[in-house]
Amino acid sequence: MAAKVITVTVQLGSGGFAVARSVADKLGFRYYDWEITSEAAARAGVSPQTVLDAERVPGFIERMLRSLATASAVTGGEIPFIGPTPATMTTAVQTFNSQYYREFITLVIKELAAKGDAVIVGHAAQLTLRGTPGVLRVLVHGALGARARRLAAESQSSVEEALATIKESDHERGESFKQHYRVDWLSAPLYDLALNTDSLSLDSATEIIIAVARSLS
Repeated sequence: MAAKVITVTVQLGSGGFAVARSVADKLGFRYYDWEITSEAAARAGVSPQTVLDAERVPGFIERMLRSLATASAVTGGEIPFIGPTPATMTTAVQTFNSQYYREFITLVIKELAAKGDAVIVGHAAQLTLRGTPGVLRVLVHGALGARARRLAAESQSSVEEALATIKESDHERGESFKQHYRVDWLSAPLYDLALNTDSLSLDSATEIIIAVARSLS
């Protein structure tokens, strides 16, 4: 049975987004990435940015402000913080519950997978669809140096700037998966296929994914 859904997890700078798009085009599958965020936000009645924030781990200052906001809402105390006014505190506390918004993302992913013929990029789809028949879970990754050089060329920035961006991205995603799902996002058991694009061309990576997808048993 050929795969009807392909999830692609991408390390920044690996070229994985281009690969995922190419796989979708060549298979005639629908490509989903930002669309998942938009749909989840629409269903939750919030902005896409709110849903994006729910998928990441807030920094120390942000966590502290959120804790103060929650404490103020519960105790009625006058704890100053940058954020919602007291009149909207109850809504704000709900907004701070990232699990609430991630549940909408999970729902959208499952519905898209049920329709089939889809390439789903990111959003922890490899976990949401784990064990689902007809799903191929792919990781596109690479070494820091190679990814930094590729990202620098794509963004017309320096290699040093690209390297800093990649390190921040890797750290944030790693922490997000640990906190929200209690897993290492690069752990081999989470994937059926892992492709290192350090020396593998993006065209070759595309063809390998397609070949594996068509032969999935």
